[in-house]
Amino acid sequence: KNWAWWCYALTGMLGVFLFARWWRRSGVMTKAELTELRYGSDQAKYLRFFLGLLHALVMNTMVLNWVIVAAKKIISGVFNIDELWAVVIACAIAMTYSLLAGFWGVVITDLLQFAISMVGAISLAVICWSEVGGSAALESVVGPGKAFSSETTAFFPTSPGSGFFDPAFWTMPIAAIAVYLGVGWWSVESADGGTTAIQRIAASKDERHGMLASLWYNVAHYALRPWPWIIVGLMSLVVLPKLEVHSPLAGVVTSVDSVERMVEVAPTPDSPTEKISVAHPDEADDWQMRTTVSEGDTIEVGAVVAKTDAEGAYIVMMTRYLPIGLLGLVVASLLAAFMSTIDTHVNLASSFFVNDVYRRFFAPDKTDRHYVLVARCASVSVLLIGGFLAFNSTYIGGLFEFFLAFLSGIGPIYILRWLWWRITARTEIIALFVSGLVATTVTYMEDIRPVFEYVLAGVGIEFWSGYWSLGPLSDAGKLEPAGRILVVVGCTLSVCIVSLLLSKRPDPTALVKFYRRVRPIGWWGPVRALAPDVKPNDSILTTIVGMAGGLSLIFGALFGVGCWLLERPGAATSLVFALAGAIAVAWSVRRMTSQAIVDHDSPAPGAAS
Repeated sequence: KNWAWWCYALTGMLGVFLFARWWRRSGVMTKAELTELRYGSDQAKYLRFFLGLLHALVMNTMVLNWVIVAAKKIISGVFNIDELWAVVIACAIAMTYSLLAGFWGVVITDLLQFAISMVGAISLAVICWSEVGGSAALESVVGPGKAFSSETTAFFPTSPGSGFFDPAFWTMPIAAIAVYLGVGWWSVESADGGTTAIQRIAASKDERHGMLASLWYNVAHYALRPWPWIIVGLMSLVVLPKLEVHSPLAGVVTSVDSVERMVEVAPTPDSPTEKISVAHPDEADDWQMRTTVSEGDTIEVGAVVAKTDAEGAYIVMMTRYLPIGLLGLVVASLLAAFMSTIDTHVNLASSFFVNDVYRRFFAPDKTDRHYVLVARCASVSVLLIGGFLAFNSTYIGGLFEFFLAFLSGIGPIYILRWLWWRITARTEIIALFVSGLVATTVTYMEDIRPVFEYVLAGVGIEFWSGYWSLGPLSDAGKLEPAGRILVVVGCTLSVCIVSLLLSKRPDPTALVKFYRRVRPIGWWGPVRALAPDVKPNDSILTTIVGMAGGLSLIFGALFGVGCWLLERPGAATSLVFALAGAIAVAWSVRRMTSQAIVDHDSPAPGAAS
């Protein structure tokens, strides 16, 4: 599962050594604003309006949703208060200083909150590792015939097959990691830079500062942060058993009693109900199961009606092993991590709304004071939407996986628009629409299937029952998260390729402004001919060396620390790779910064509007 986000280290290095400088040169504040500069057409104007609304009201509220769900579990679990009040308190704290200080306050508080969160996470990891027993304790529950298989703690999945062409080789984990490393990193919406990273690059002093800031973020995110979290998770496998209650009968759930911890099921509409206890002898006061069914649900024999919440294990480990005082520090560190994400996305959402919707299309000539007031109102509205969604959500992992798939087909278009003059606003619009539509359809197919069946039955067509067959990435027609990404990317790219073949070429003169300002490398022949004085100074070799070195540094440090902690061979070799990567990164950064062109006419962020 960690590879679902570790793979984006490749995206990050592409951003550091290629896109960070281009974003800074563009002088835009948001991704939406870039569209008008890049495409220079009426379609681009409407695309900017749509992207402004999409990122302000959908994408950022989705992030706020899962982050607030996490805070809800932390606050209600530690302080034992009502979940509604947990959400209200958490959001109120972050919103207060965001409204008062704006982006400057977000940057300063994020810096302090990162330091607090890292101190708290490392403290909890060290204590849990020591108190539970470290790698020796882990070996007692992981292995053949034990609670967990060795696959649980493996860096890479293994396969019983003899090679790529052996069907037995392609187990679900193998297929998933192939999708993540082969497709996921370049297909994601942030393939050319995440929205939060772009905002910080736009605010940086110059190209060099923007690139170095992006580099530090990726090293900290992928090499520094994971192990404190993973250690606590591994130790929780030792002390917190995975518990489930399965239904002994099929039927309809008639009631769920959380006090008596009973679920009543009626096998048939006319039969008496039968009670199923959702208690378990191995439960503890702080580690109890939660019902997974609701009144009115139809269940089959063997269906899970209650289970322990794995996402609450971190909180349980905190309260069990941390002394008073240090527990407060770690709770503060989690709240710091939460607030740094909340303030970032609230501020970002208001930036999209004000910069790309309100100011651009409705009120272009107001005072700065007016725009600040509108931004504050937008911030409160976005947070209210995210809080409402979070109060009605429970599972963070599902929200995160859907978010990854929602626009997972737009990445190739976002990369190509910097490299190839033939990409148009229409191409991007089509990619956005198809990616979102396909991702939503495949995610919620079972929910909307009755509608399809009803409509098709009305015209005499039988609904196709076997709609997915992706081998190990589909289970009885239900797509795994990696399979969902594959379907979304395949459908989106196919439609975009057809669109490019059928659409006429863009006018090169409309692209000269973008080309002069950004100076991108790639296939810009007709545009380059109109601006012969512009000489791109970006070296492909330097970019490749920098990316390779950055990945060697990140994964070498990541696996080196892991091998050392888990007492596995390879720690020294991994750290050598990390050192070699650091040298390559230093060489590339020095070459890029020495070659950088200081353009005194480069616009300030936002001037492109």
